Amino acid sequence: MNALSLITKRHVLNALFAAPLLFSCAYASAEDAAPAEAAAAAPAEAAPPYTLSFNLGAYSNYMFRGVDLSDGPALQGGVDWAHSSGFYLGTWWTNLDPFVNGGTPGGAKGNHLETDWYGGYAHTFDNGFGVNFLGNFYWYPESHKIGTKTENSFEASVALSYKWLTYTYYRVLTDYYGALPVAGSTGHDTKGASYNELKFNYKLPVGDLNFMTKVGYQKTPHLNGSQGDFAIGLNRDFSLPTGSKPIGGFNAGAYYTSTFSVDDQAFYVSTDGRDTNGKKVWFYVKRTW
Repeated sequence: MNALSLITKRHVLNALFAAPLLFSCAYASAEDAAPAEAAAAAPAEAAPPYTLSFNLGAYSNYMFRGVDLSDGPALQGGVDWAHSSGFYLGTWWTNLDPFVNGGTPGGAKGNHLETDWYGGYAHTFDNGFGVNFLGNFYWYPESHKIGTKTENSFEASVALSYKWLTYTYYRVLTDYYGALPVAGSTGHDTKGASYNELKFNYKLPVGDLNFMTKVGYQKTPHLNGSQGDFAIGLNRDFSLPTGSKPIGGFNAGAYYTSTFSVDDQAFYVSTDGRDTNGKKVWFYVKRTW
């Protein structure tokens, strides 16, 4: 996650005030001149070693690894703190549709709110190669249970990037969002779910458009949720014109998402018949400042 500078650009004055200094005597002593010389030699104020940024967006759907988790519009936003050393912390929030799978043992209510709390370290070397280590805790404040446990989960990941390509490996170190093993499974828990993702980002030479495509595969031990997904689309940075200074930091995009190699389609169908991993065209607009 790239950090945004907290130091804003200042307007250059259209005219500089200038006036000759009038001296009350013909001579100035060294003591009188010293303060002015010291002020002139004082270095500019150093930029802080950290940045704090905010983001807020409106999405037609909350798409997560090929799955529609909101069943309609989602409002998403977060706060990020990043240090010049490469370490960072952040939180991110979104609304959810309280999905309940008919095969969930013990019943479930589902949650309406997801909050992510994360921290990590990112660095890009001089040769353009980058690494990003991340730990993310998914916390659901309502604490509704899926089976006998809450959906709260912890996931670790490592990303390797070079130019336009980024490969990321994710692994859930807790039970998979509180799910229990399916009937007939030899496992006693659902820990160790993994997700492999390869993403391609490229700035097109026309229209200031950014092209993005990705493919990923989700593996869920002792569950029937394994499947692949892909997405392709465009996004663009823009500013809103105003009477004085344009308001920047906006980005909008549209994508097509689909899934493949689905282990068990029933795993992604809710009790009310909603298919959460079907083909989907979705779009968004957000601002970061």
